Amino acid sequence: MKRLLLFGGAFVTGMAAAMMAAVAMLLPGWAQNRALQSQRPAVIQAEPAPTETGPGSTPAPTALPPRDFTDLLARNPDVVGWIAIDGTPVDFPVVQGRDNDYYLRHDLDKQYDLEGLPYADYECDVEKGDHLILYGHNMGVGQTARFSSLQNYRHPDYYTRHPVITLDTLWGSALYKVTAVYALSARPEDADYFDFNRYVDFADEAAQQRYLDEVAARAFYTAGDYARPDERLLSLCICTYEMEDARLIVMARPLRPGESTGPDTVTENPSPRLPARWPAGA
Repeated sequence: MKRLLLFGGAFVTGMAAAMMAAVAMLLPGWAQNRALQSQRPAVIQAEPAPTETGPGSTPAPTALPPRDFTDLLARNPDVVGWIAIDGTPVDFPVVQGRDNDYYLRHDLDKQYDLEGLPYADYECDVEKGDHLILYGHNMGVGQTARFSSLQNYRHPDYYTRHPVITLDTLWGSALYKVTAVYALSARPEDADYFDFNRYVDFADEAAQQRYLDEVAARAFYTAGDYARPDERLLSLCICTYEMEDARLIVMARPLRPGESTGPDTVTENPSPRLPARWPAGA
C-alpha cells in the first residue's frame, strides 16, 4: 500500500510539474499576444464619415469610424492596418513589406518571430485595390496563434458564429462579410494550381466575375448571395494540413448598406473542385 501511495504521490507530483512546465511555455506567447492586442489604435471620431460614389464606381465598404495609427506607425512604418474578428483570437496589426516572405518570421518590431505577423500581399494596393490579400500563420490543429483559428472556417457552423471581419486601415475602417471558403495547392507545378493571389486587381467586372466563378467552384460553401463583380474582395490565406503545400482561403466582401451583420444562409458545395492531391474524405 505504501508503495502504491508513493507511486500515486510521485505521479501527481510529476503531473503537476508537467502542467506547470506547459503553462510556463504558453505564458510568453499568451503575454505577447495580449500585449500586441492592447496596441489596437483608438477611434478618432464618433461617427462614420460620409462616402461619395459616382455612376459606375465600386461600392465602398460600409464605413466605420477611422482609427489613429500614429503610435503603431512610429513603432513600425510598415503598418497598414488592423484586423479583428469578434469572438475569435484574431485581433492583430497588419503590415506590408517589400515581399511576401519577411513578415512570415518577423514581428512588429522587426525581430525574428516564428509566428510572424499578419501581412498584406506586397503587390496589393491596400487603399484602393480590387482585391486585398492578407497572409498569416496557421500554427497547427487546435492552435490559436496568429491566423490559426481561421482553419475553423472550414466548417459552416464556425462561419455562422463569426460571419464578419473588421478591417481598419490607414485609409479607413470597414466591415467585411465572409462569403466563401476554399482550399488550393500552393505548388505551381500541380496541374490544378490556382494562383488566386495573382488577381490583386481586375481588368473589368467580367474578369472579376470569372474569378468569382472559379472560387465558387472550389468553395466548400458560399454564404448569402455570394459576391458581386463590382465589390472589393478580402481574402485571408493560411496553411492547412490535409496535404503538403495546401492553403485555405477565407474570402469576404464588404458589408452592404443596411445589411445585417448576422450570418447568411449557407450553401454547401456537394462537390468542390479540390486539388487532385487532396486526401479523400478530408
